[in-house]
This record gives sequence, C-alpha cells and structure tokens, in this order.
Amino acid sequence: MPSTRTVATPTAREPAPAVASRDAARALGDRWLQHIDIGQVIRLETGETLYSQGARHDCFYLVRSGQVHTTVLRPDGSSLLLEIYGDGSIFGEASAFIDNARYVTATAATPVVLSRYHAGDMRTLCASHPDLVISLIQLLGIKHRLLIDKLASFTSATPEQRVLDLLGRLARSGRAGDSPLTALPRLTHAQIAASTGLSRVTVTRVLKPLAERGLISTRSHGVEIIDAPALIALLELAG
Repeated sequence: MPSTRTVATPTAREPAPAVASRDAARALGDRWLQHIDIGQVIRLETGETLYSQGARHDCFYLVRSGQVHTTVLRPDGSSLLLEIYGDGSIFGEASAFIDNARYVTATAATPVVLSRYHAGDMRTLCASHPDLVISLIQLLGIKHRLLIDKLASFTSATPEQRVLDLLGRLARSGRAGDSPLTALPRLTHAQIAASTGLSRVTVTRVLKPLAERGLISTRSHGVEIIDAPALIALLELAG
C-alpha cells in the first residue's frame, strides 16, 4: 500500500514589517502619480544614467513606469546594488533637500518614465498641494524604518531570507500586465551576493529550490523572475 504524505499548507500572516513599510511607501507615491501637472516628465532608455554618485543637484524623482536601480561604487571598484525603484516610487529626496552630493548612481534598469521635481519648488507646493508635502515627510520616515530593517537583517536574517527579500523587492517593483518592454530585469549572481552580503556559492544554493519551484529561472544570463505573484506571496508568508 503506497504511503501518503500530508503537505502542510501555510496559513496567512500579517506582512513582514519591511513588506508593510514598502506597501505604505508605494501608496504615498501613488498620490503623486495622480498629479501630472506637477514636475517635469522625462524618459530614459535601459542603461541610461539619471545621476551619478558624487553629483549635486536639487532634484528628486517619481517613477511613473519602468524601473530604476541605485548602486554604490565601492573603494575596490565593485558596484553594490542598493535599492530597486518601480512604479510609484519616489527617490533622491534626501540629497535634494540637504544639498549633499549624491551617494548613489541611479540607472534605468528598463525603459522608464519619471517625473522630476525641484526641492526649491516645495514652498509653492505647500500652498497648492499640502497633502503631497505631508506625504513626502511621511515617506522619509518610512525610508528610515526600511533602512533600520535592512541593517537588522544583516545580523539576524538567514541567507534564504536575505535573497528572498531582494527578489521580492524586484518582483513588487513591477505592475500586473507589464509588457515585455517593461518586464522585470535580471539580476546577476554577483549582484545578489553583493547586495545580501553572501558568497556567490551561497546565493547559488539558495536560488536552486526557488528555481525548482518555478519561481525563478537561472539558466539564462542572470536570475529572471518567472512567477512574481507567487514569489511575493512567499515573501509575505516568510515574515
């Protein structure tokens, strides 16, 4: 008589704090998406640089479609993928408001449409759209929380959790029904290793079961997300 095996079904949980924070940040960005009358719309092709590490200007940005990656150039010349910004993401505001040199390079990972805003215009915006200014302040607080969560993960999270968080952020940066032109870009094993503080050997080991479940593909040039909804659900349950 063949043996039977019971497969445990995961129960729903509240999203992990980092996931909830990213959802809140995206909701704040969605408010800005509704106002095409504010700022200047610009377009970049894949691989184009929006701004470089060390540059100075008073602009911050909203992603209307596509994806932007920010990277940090290390002293040894290697590049660290720091953050992934998808539709509705606002970024670059910290350096814009305190007039500091950019500490990252922002590059279009896909064809991207952005709105560009100047920090100097916020005084006028306070009078015409005070709700947007308040949302920007709230966003700064959320990003501070996300930074704390990220730092904490490097001391407490398992390799599996680190890789899943990074891939989950990539998956959540897209929108349902994305066309091939705006499909999620691939990440290399080296990018994943540098961004998670893991060795490439460990990254390969962690990616294998995800590929076996059909969530990702590792057979082409880089890691490609195949089933973004399932990957996002797995990330939320992992919290």
